[in-house]
Amino acid sequence: MWKLWILINCLLCISTHTMADIAFFSDRDGKSDIYVMNDQGGNVRRITDTPFSQSNLSWSPNGSQIAFSTDLHSSEPGQPQQIDIFVMNADGSQQRNLTQHPALDSAPSWSPDGKLLTFTSTRYGNRWEIYVMDIATRKVRQLTDTAGESRGAARSAWSPNGRKILYRRDQLGHQLYSMNTDGRNDRPLLRKPRRAFGDGFLFSSFPSWSPDGEHILYNEAEHGGNSKRVANRVIIVNNQGRNLKVLNIPKKWLIDKVCWADDGRAVLFAAVRNGFVKNTNIFKIYKYRLSDGRITNLTDHPSDNWGMAWTPHESLSVSAREKLTTQWAQLKAASQD
Repeated sequence: MWKLWILINCLLCISTHTMADIAFFSDRDGKSDIYVMNDQGGNVRRITDTPFSQSNLSWSPNGSQIAFSTDLHSSEPGQPQQIDIFVMNADGSQQRNLTQHPALDSAPSWSPDGKLLTFTSTRYGNRWEIYVMDIATRKVRQLTDTAGESRGAARSAWSPNGRKILYRRDQLGHQLYSMNTDGRNDRPLLRKPRRAFGDGFLFSSFPSWSPDGEHILYNEAEHGGNSKRVANRVIIVNNQGRNLKVLNIPKKWLIDKVCWADDGRAVLFAAVRNGFVKNTNIFKIYKYRLSDGRITNLTDHPSDNWGMAWTPHESLSVSAREKLTTQWAQLKAASQD
């Protein structure tokens, strides 16, 4: 029996391998870089060290890689932008340029099978449109053509079943749209466009599907007649664009990016607490628990923290799994001694 208890204790001591739950941008070390932290805001570590400006993080479906945008001319004052899509391992290693194109390529989003990336590009004149790339072959195909309808398209997001893509159009009225993955069957997300009061306008951004595909999350910014932002709302609707719900976040908070977390049980958002009344632009990353509306600051640090992306990838490492298999066999044998 003592062998049995020893083996049980060994099993309990096996450490699990957990990929970083949240990737984000921070300037806590004097310049902007990509960091990762666990789901509670702990174990923070930097995974890039570059003079270039980076933006638009996106985890691969299995949590092993991160796609992001890099402006290769950002370290040269006065030079025009040269933005490309990069991919790296989750620890920041093996960074590689996927697009290498003279146009501006930004805002990557992975397909659920990890084989494709949609992104926003100015390859069609100077107007942003949505393109899709086969990562293995680097073959690129255009999905949207908003000529005459809007000033461009941006911020694509795949549905969990891989059949639909959300994106936003730079126009008044309907802004969030969904389409098939071949660019067909394009339609507005909401049945009726939301409108601002008076002479103002609304700007909707960062649309994303819940992990189960049942709901859609996005940020809505309201601008007054002078184009100054006067309000923010984080909104969830069902996948048919109905049953709209505004999260109970203080009205004075200035909000940037939003994304899902905790397998759809929570929402992450970057915000400046009381940003509409204080003269500061220092963003923190907060978690909003949907069950009770509790808000938790995950980056309680004097630096600027923003642009987060969450991944659910969490599992035992291969070595741990092998140890489990071996030790369970030993446990069975010990119990029979």
